[in-house]
Amino acid sequence: MQQFSTIYEKIQYALTNLPGVSAHLEMYPDRKVVPEAIKSVKNYRTSAVLALLYEDQGVRMVLTQRHHYRGNHGGQVSFPGGKMENTDKDTLQTALRETYEEIGVPPSEIEILGKLTDVYIPVSRFLVHPYIGFHKDKPQFTPSDYEVKEIISFDINDLIDQHNLQKRNIKTTEGMIIKDIPCFILNDRIVWGATALMLNEIRLMLVRE
Repeated sequence: MQQFSTIYEKIQYALTNLPGVSAHLEMYPDRKVVPEAIKSVKNYRTSAVLALLYEDQGVRMVLTQRHHYRGNHGGQVSFPGGKMENTDKDTLQTALRETYEEIGVPPSEIEILGKLTDVYIPVSRFLVHPYIGFHKDKPQFTPSDYEVKEIISFDINDLIDQHNLQKRNIKTTEGMIIKDIPCFILNDRIVWGATALMLNEIRLMLVRE
């Protein structure tokens, strides 16, 4: 089991040389790289998310489950985050603001370590800017009634356990079945799509020697 100091140091080091696109392709082999994917998109939207780690008898990471609604991402498991607003000075502020709005953790309590590789989501035309940060202990979570059905916290060692990296048939909100999608099984939740791409980059950062 990796300790807090080890994980902290590994992430700081890996941020200087991110796994990047190769990590994304492991979870979505036919995926286009971001510059190519957005080349013909006239009006893509900007968003940001935060991968928040904290220490509590080991190291844990935070995800949220969205409420079920008619839309591309209803009911999915994701990082705290959302659309960039005109009042946000940059995407980091977007990630921190959305984290506070969705799970109640103030920006002043979060140490931002750096930025992960951007992910483009064609179905919703969002270019997602992911950040990774630490909280020194267990945060006082306050989930948004409107946006968050449940806050999910999992041990970071579950992310690097190969048994939790699987392929599943996924049923979309439109009722379509997508077969053999690479995903993570975390706290009995299937985590796939853009969130799985970002998680895989973090996983590769942690398993590097």
